[in-house]
Amino acid sequence: MGRVETRQTMTTNGQRMADASGRPAQGRPAAAATAALIRRCSLLLPLFLLTACDSGSTGGQLQLNEPAGLALYKPDFLQSRKIDETQLEVRVSVSVGTVDYPVVELTPPAGDTSWRGEVHVPEGSDATLKVDWVEMGVPDLPAGLSGVLLLASYSVDIEGVSADQAVAVDISDYAIASTDEDPRPELDLDGDGYGNLRERLEGTNPNDDDEIPPEVVIVYYDIAPRIDGSYDSVWNNAQFVDAEENQLLINQVLIDKGVVQPGEDRRYRWGGMHDGEFLYLMVFAEEYGEQTPFGDSELVYDDDAIDIFWDGNNSKGASYDGVDDYHAIIPLMTSQGEANASGRSDTRLGSGDRGLPVDADMIEFAVCLCNAPGQQQVYEVKLDLQAAGIPVDEAFGLDIQLNNDVDGGERDAKWAWHNDSGEDDTWRFPVRMGTARLEAIP
Repeated sequence: MGRVETRQTMTTNGQRMADASGRPAQGRPAAAATAALIRRCSLLLPLFLLTACDSGSTGGQLQLNEPAGLALYKPDFLQSRKIDETQLEVRVSVSVGTVDYPVVELTPPAGDTSWRGEVHVPEGSDATLKVDWVEMGVPDLPAGLSGVLLLASYSVDIEGVSADQAVAVDISDYAIASTDEDPRPELDLDGDGYGNLRERLEGTNPNDDDEIPPEVVIVYYDIAPRIDGSYDSVWNNAQFVDAEENQLLINQVLIDKGVVQPGEDRRYRWGGMHDGEFLYLMVFAEEYGEQTPFGDSELVYDDDAIDIFWDGNNSKGASYDGVDDYHAIIPLMTSQGEANASGRSDTRLGSGDRGLPVDADMIEFAVCLCNAPGQQQVYEVKLDLQAAGIPVDEAFGLDIQLNNDVDGGERDAKWAWHNDSGEDDTWRFPVRMGTARLEAIP
């Protein structure tokens, strides 16, 4: 599902300002010398421009010695109700050896939502650029941090700064977690394996290694349901609540073209179970009589459909990793207006364009249009654990979302179980997924 691509750009307003950090930099010349150095450098290198964009966008370059300036936009994956946007701040630093060069007037966003400023360094220098996104006023952090929590970081070394040099920068280049390949303990404050950003999105304390993001533990049951789109007695053994006994409601509004009001309980929900070989999911959607289902669109997600997102190793980065990140789209109806199911000549099954392809050997499904009063539309899914890269008794990323088409053409609404950002962007950012675990086999 990919159509809207959000660009991040740095352009300039040509004004001079103070250092964004507000702290004296190590090895920086005295104030008068710095001012003189900036004036000299202005003749050599007017300023430099950072343009950061989504991997599907064009442009996406870090350009130096361009007379434009700096305007930095917030990465989309930082959008969440859990993060106070008024407390979000970007800190940009440029260093040459032991000398830090000030970013002048890195002012908070207003109007166009960009952080604006400029910076000057000597042409021909080997420089290091660093961009840190932090949240201010976060409670329960170590005293030395003064409530400042690092959420995402990007850095690049630039050799021989020149007027025609450019370095590509994608959203996926931001580090948001500490990994074995790239240890970044500052991004995982309590060292529990869940990055600071993940913990803030999950509503847990990034400074408490005993408090990990909440999980849905999907129960083990050794009798498999028949995949026919109906609720049989086997489903009485499934998991329909989370670790805190809350129903697994699909009620986070991502798209609303006048269909619902945010917060309205549409009673959409899901449940799951596994038998060690397959994961079984059941999703309840519209009630009979609420609308007429549609299957008229070329793009499967523009019709009534569910999205199933999963990340087998729970890495949940800022982009799909090409290893075990998937996005399956299952429409309610075939192109002939029949109940959709695996094995039909007109079966409809889609894959998001960022994840690995989902094929018929990996997934089996059937739906029920359920056109009797009091019944809900049902999606029943069987997912091969080995093919999907989902382990037993280990955390993996998961989200279940529901697309709604009221009158044909493009979809009119969308809801999620986990993504609470208010933006339809799980197809771009795996970090939006929730955390689940398959119960160990007895």
